[in-house]
Amino acid sequence: KSLFPYLSPSGDRYTLYADMLKQPHLLIAGATGSGKSVVINALIYTGLFNHPTDGRGGNLFILIDPKRVELAQYKALPHTLQYASEPDEMRQAIYNAMQLCENRYREMQRDGARLYNGGDVYIIIDEFADLMTTQKRLIMPPIQRLAQIGRAAKVHIVLATQTPIAKILPTEIKCNFDARIALRTRSAQDSRNILGLAGCEALPRYGYGYYMTPEQTRKTALPLIPDQELSARVQWWTDQKSPLQRMKNRLVR
Repeated sequence: KSLFPYLSPSGDRYTLYADMLKQPHLLIAGATGSGKSVVINALIYTGLFNHPTDGRGGNLFILIDPKRVELAQYKALPHTLQYASEPDEMRQAIYNAMQLCENRYREMQRDGARLYNGGDVYIIIDEFADLMTTQKRLIMPPIQRLAQIGRAAKVHIVLATQTPIAKILPTEIKCNFDARIALRTRSAQDSRNILGLAGCEALPRYGYGYYMTPEQTRKTALPLIPDQELSARVQWWTDQKSPLQRMKNRLVR
């Protein structure tokens, strides 16, 4: 039996995770084993469920997977523009995301638009600490820039880490993440580093966190998407002849 709360398909889990996908950027932080992967999987599932891809208006993913296993199951999705797990690949994926963002701004300038008229792109980084300890000088500038300008271009960063310290989450980056999921932390100081207040150290080990948005910070259950349900949706999309299949190996406008 799962230790995470589980809601029916018509329940609040879709509303919760869909709200997270609406945020400009999202920080997910907590101790090892606190549920970061559960949240990431649920976000991807919700992106596939609520926003079917039609070739332009749906959700797209750039997946950065330092551990090589957490996001690998999504590699073959037609929604996945790029999957990167090696150091050079991960760095290039971030640069590609920056180029995509710049291309969208040029299109917006041409059309006189303030918001990109197309689908959302989610750059999902499973363990940001890995990049910051091995490639900080190279990846911090484009990550900071994406966090600053990505909103209008509908380019979003979903950044997960188990190390919420200033060295990994410097102010220049963290200040652009108004939406945050704080899971159980190892200490009150880690909680303060994420939310600016203590309390996450007292959360249950699984299934709950604090969800912070510009409007409020609230404790909430974080429903688990069962493995079989997640796998079935991923397999269904992988088998489709989606219009996005031809875009998998190149970035789109």
